[in-house]
Order: sequence, then C-alpha cells, then structure tokens
Amino acid sequence: MNGTLDLHFDMAAMVIMVIILIMLSAKKNIPLRRSSVYITMCVVQVVVIICSMCLQTRLYMSDHTDKFCYMFSDLYFTLDYLCALLFMYYLVLLSGKSIRGNLKACIMFVLPFIAYAVLVVDNLIHHNLYTIVFGYGFVGTKQLGIISLVALYAMLFGICYAIRYIDAVSYGKLTAIAVGSVGVIVGIAIQYRMGGVFFINFVVAVAILLLYELAQNPSNILDVNTQVLNRNIMDELLKMDIEDKKSFDLIVLAMDDFKVVNKTYGIEMGDIMLRQVADYLSTVSKRGKVFRYGSDQFAVELRHEKRGKNAEEELRRALENIKERFRHPWIYEEESVHLSATTVCVNYPGDGDSLENLVEVLDYSVMYAKRQGRGSVVFTENVDLHAMRKEKAIEKAVEEAINNDTIEVHYQPIYNTEKQCYTSAEALVRMRDERLGNISPEIFIPIAERTGKIVRLGTIVFEKVCKFMHEQNIANSTIEYIEVNVSVVQCMREDFVDTILSIMDRYDIRPDQINLEITETAEISELNILQENVERLHSEGISFSLDDYGSGYSTLGYIHQFPFNIIKLDKLMVWDAFETERAGTTLKYTVGMIKELNMHIVAEGVETEQQQQRLSTLGCDYLQGWYYSKAVPPEKFAELIRKAG
Repeated sequence: MNGTLDLHFDMAAMVIMVIILIMLSAKKNIPLRRSSVYITMCVVQVVVIICSMCLQTRLYMSDHTDKFCYMFSDLYFTLDYLCALLFMYYLVLLSGKSIRGNLKACIMFVLPFIAYAVLVVDNLIHHNLYTIVFGYGFVGTKQLGIISLVALYAMLFGICYAIRYIDAVSYGKLTAIAVGSVGVIVGIAIQYRMGGVFFINFVVAVAILLLYELAQNPSNILDVNTQVLNRNIMDELLKMDIEDKKSFDLIVLAMDDFKVVNKTYGIEMGDIMLRQVADYLSTVSKRGKVFRYGSDQFAVELRHEKRGKNAEEELRRALENIKERFRHPWIYEEESVHLSATTVCVNYPGDGDSLENLVEVLDYSVMYAKRQGRGSVVFTENVDLHAMRKEKAIEKAVEEAINNDTIEVHYQPIYNTEKQCYTSAEALVRMRDERLGNISPEIFIPIAERTGKIVRLGTIVFEKVCKFMHEQNIANSTIEYIEVNVSVVQCMREDFVDTILSIMDRYDIRPDQINLEITETAEISELNILQENVERLHSEGISFSLDDYGSGYSTLGYIHQFPFNIIKLDKLMVWDAFETERAGTTLKYTVGMIKELNMHIVAEGVETEQQQQRLSTLGCDYLQGWYYSKAVPPEKFAELIRKAG
C-alpha cells in the first residue's frame, strides 16, 4: 500500500471528531463499559488525525527524514490499527452478550490483540511497516499488509459476534453495525486501490459519527427525564452480569401514590421530584448503578465480588440511607413535597438464576410490598414465592385459554318469586387447565384484571352469551334476560360501549335481554369514564345490577351514582341473617331500604327451603342458589328452561 497524505480529508475528519467530542462532553457521563470504549476510540482517532496532519506537514516541508517523521509515522500506524481493535471490542459489548465462559470466542477475541502487539512492538524497534519517500509519502511493506489483515479480521469478528446474538441487539444498533462496519471496510478497499488520495481517516470518522447517532447517543441509553440509565440498558447490563456469574443486590423503589403528587402539584413538579429522587439514589453507593425501572419506579444495582458480610453491610447501609432520606421533604423553590416509597430487595443468584426469573420475583414482590402499606421494605425471603409461581401459572393458563378459545360459560337460573318460575339467569365463566385443573373465577378474575387480560376475557364471555341466546332462541322462553358480569376494568375503557353494542347487534339481541353486573374486584381509577359508559348503555335500554352488595367495596354511594335496576345481596350477608338475630335485622332493613329506592333485589346463596321461604317473605324479588340449581353448561341450561317452560 502507498499513497500521499491528504490534508483536506484529515481536516474534515477532525471537524467531525470535534463535533462528536463536544456532543459527548455536553451530555451526562454514561457509566457503561462500552461508553468508555467509545470515548477511547474517539480520542485515539483524534490523535491519529493529528499525527496524519503533522506527518503530511513534515514530509512536504522537509527534504530529509528525521526522528519526528518516524515518531509521527509510528504513532499513526500504532493508533490507527488500535481503532480497529477497539471497534471490535465495542461491537462485542454492544451485542449485550458477555464473551466470558465461551473459550472459543475468547481465543478468537484475544488473537488479534496478540498479533497487533507483536507487529507494533516490532515496528517501534525496526520501523518495518513502511518506508518514507519524500515528495511522495510512505510506502507500505508486507508487514503493513499483515497488520491490515489483523485489523480486518478484528472488525469481521466483531460484526459476526454482534449478528450472532442479534436477539440482544435492537434495530438501531444493527443498522449502526451494518452501516459503520461496511463503510469502513469498503473505505479500506477503495483506499488500497486508490493510493493517490488518503481519505480513510474521514471514512472512520463518519463511521464513528453513525455509531454515536444510532447506538451511543445518550438519548438511547439514558431516561429522558431523570438522566439515569433506562430499562433497556438495565436488562442488558443485568443479563451480562448474570452470564458472568457476578453477584449483585437489586433495590427497587416504587413510589407510593405518585399520581396524587402529579394531580396536586402538577406533572412538571412530579417530573422534578423524580429527578431529585434519581439524583439522590445516584449517591447511595459509589459503585451502584441507578436505573429508571418504571414510570414511578427506580432500581439500584449493588454489585459484589462475592456475597458475604461486606455485601450485607453495604445493602443495609444503602437501605438505611434511603429510608432516612424519605423521612424528610423534597424541596424545590418554595414547594415542599413529602414522598413515600415502597422498597423491595432481590439478589442474584439467591432469588433467581436468570433475568426473567428475577423480574418475575421482583414484580410480584413489589405487588406484595404495596399490600403491606406505604413505605414498606420487603426482602424476597419474606415473600411466598410458591404463591407467586402459582399466580404466574394461572396467568399463563388464562392467556392460553383465551388464545385457544377454551373459556366456558355456564348458566345459573334465577327464580322469580312473583311469577313462580325462572325468568333470568346469571352467566358464569369457567376455566379448566390441563396442569392446574379447574380454577375458580374468584382466583383467576382478579389476576386477569391485574394483567389487563380481563378486557379480552370479558369480551369473549359476552359474545358467547349473545351467541347462545341467539342460537337457543331465548326470547321465546320464560327467560327475560341474562345477567353478564363485567369488570370495572372493562367499564373504564373508552371503547366498552361500542364493543357491547356491536356484539349485541351481530347476534340480534335486544337491550332488554341483557343485564350487566358490575363486579368491583378492582379499584376504580377513571370514575368519569365509568359513569359515562354506564349511562350510555342504560340509555340504550340495558339494565344494570350491583353485584355482591354487602361485601367488598360496595357502598350506598354507588347506588346513588349509578342507574342500577337490581341489587344483588351477597350470599354471606344472606347466610349470616340465618345465624344471628342482628344479621337478620340488618338484612330485613337492607331489603326495605332497597325496595324504597324502587330497585329489585336478588338474594344469592339460597340453599335451603327455610331460606327460600323467609327471603320471599322479606320481599326479595329473585332468588338464586343451589336450592334451585347449580351453574350448568349451556346444553343443560337450555334443557332446564325447556322443561320449566
């Protein structure tokens, strides 16, 4: 290889590198190994360009060789090929897959470094990579061709390693690898063929700029608001630590009722509070990394060489400092805000052997800790992980049942005390899993609500009910309407009304044939949307009933807020009325109050003739329970109402 050094391309390359360094210095330092490698690569490339410009100036302003020519040349070639090795190292780190534990990959990774060191040291002693010809430039030797092949091998290895673990690399990173690497390789090939103009430094500078924009830009690594590492980087780093078998504790802070802070002080103040919390957590441990785990959640990783008293002491000290800080207000300008955070601690390898397992344990522990109250500190050793795994298994079973359409709907008839026959029925969802057997709705419905699957589940159940009513021609039987349970999670969706009406229209179901039971097992967060949806459906002619009155969250306030036609008395309230006199009195006056409000009453849990007679005497309009029938499959229910009719 030979060629003349071109100052114009070097000047353009220097401008690009200066811009990159300015952008790096203007952003917050990113505590990642690959960021350190990237900065090193930038600094090395700047020195390479300076050496190139100095060498060109020296060659064309002097008519003889001197020690400066050789000094600049040796430094130039030493650092120029070091950039290729740093690029390989960067790609390995960018892949998110640790090279440790893979002997073959380690050997292939180390070989170019050894070859590079041997060739560079030999050149520093003998200057055998090139010869200098004044007025022409430098002429490469066979050794220069060898070190060029070493650099090419290093780059190709880095590219192949990153592509091999493509599942850990995002589309943006892959684009950076492809464009940057191919650009440099093509540039080297063209440079070899066109020795008259030396432009390879410009090509490398452009590739480094592409890496910055697509992979190294802090906006892709740091959380925009708090400027701590984001969730994607957290997953990447923890995976690498797990692969390297590095022990660590993970402290997760979940802010308590942070929505209240946003509503009280405004979203802007809420963002400022989150930044203050993030800044404080960055001081908890000198070696700890802070991540934005969720919208109002942070994670602090405390890495240890090995588990022992020092690790336990560091964790204890960090938790005490965090707890002490949250005892005091967070102040911005004239505002003083008291914050509370639930804290959860998990450790690797004690609480999980993979990132997926750790995240499962962590999310369940956060949910468990929230139930313990504001400001709780929970260690996973205090959490029932067996219950967590069972809950996860049920969650998976619900998803499979939805996807495979194995959800069943059974029907329990409801007796009309005035007409002395069945005039309605309640649709009850049933689910059976091959591994877990029959799963009670009382168990899987709350899980479906927490995971958001209740929306699809509820839609499937409602469609099955409408399809059954259409196929069995329920309108020509004694059954006036079917009661269908809907979760408040469904009712709070803006598309809820359109979904219900479109399904009814598809199966030609009249509004008066449907009664929706609102089951309040989940918290109501969007009361306005819930009220609007209920009123819209009520105006269409659909009736509503309040389920399980006398238990859970149900209060008189809901009776006043929503246009309920029917109140369903919880079975425990009914049963208690036959156990104690005071409970009986409570039931009597509850029935009287509801009747005064001109609403119908369904008494659930009727199992004996005594209960049937007394509830009828009290004035209950409808009776439901095993005394009449259990919930039965659609075919048996159709047969039952035919016989009753």
